[in-house]
Amino acid sequence: MQTGPLVVSVASLKGGVGKTTSAIHIAAHLALSGRRVLLADGDRIRTATAWARGGSLPFPVLPITALARGVSAYDAVVMDTEGGVENGKLVEYAQTSDLIVLPTSPDINGLDGAAQTAEVLRGGGVGPQRYVALMTMVRPAGMKDIQARKGLSELGVPILKAGIRISEAFRDASNAAVLVRDIRSEVAQRCWNDYGAVTAQILALIAGDQP
Repeated sequence: MQTGPLVVSVASLKGGVGKTTSAIHIAAHLALSGRRVLLADGDRIRTATAWARGGSLPFPVLPITALARGVSAYDAVVMDTEGGVENGKLVEYAQTSDLIVLPTSPDINGLDGAAQTAEVLRGGGVGPQRYVALMTMVRPAGMKDIQARKGLSELGVPILKAGIRISEAFRDASNAAVLVRDIRSEVAQRCWNDYGAVTAQILALIAGDQP
């Protein structure tokens, strides 16, 4: 039986793969399902903290050092880890999380980052049930998505079935300091729904179910 809050970390050894965007929108879906959620911002440039200053996020964003003061007031903690996190800390994040999510774009930079991150976790004794790749910036059912998934699967990296489409709506949301669901366009709503499917699969994995 789980004691304490649900903990999900979002991490990548490579930048530009949607790490903070993923942390914010996973946290938002958890919060809007009725959970008390904290987003712990561990990134050096504090993108999540800046995003929260708009006052539109349905959860607080605090420095990751705030975790030392206890998190008993929360049902879930999403950790936006620092970009290019060093190996030892990456393993620590995985060991203290229910699941560590590895966003990856379907290009060489993103796939190499996911493969390296998974290798570090395996080397640190972290089992494949504790981490999962998340495909971001994809065209649904596009060849890049299909090929990227095949490549990661061949490397033994587990992957969420749901993925996040590429869209300027995410840039618009960041610039306006709101969630992508608050951008008034049909594609923005699809982007929001993508993260809904991702969050549901994350919860299923943590519960020990197949998403």
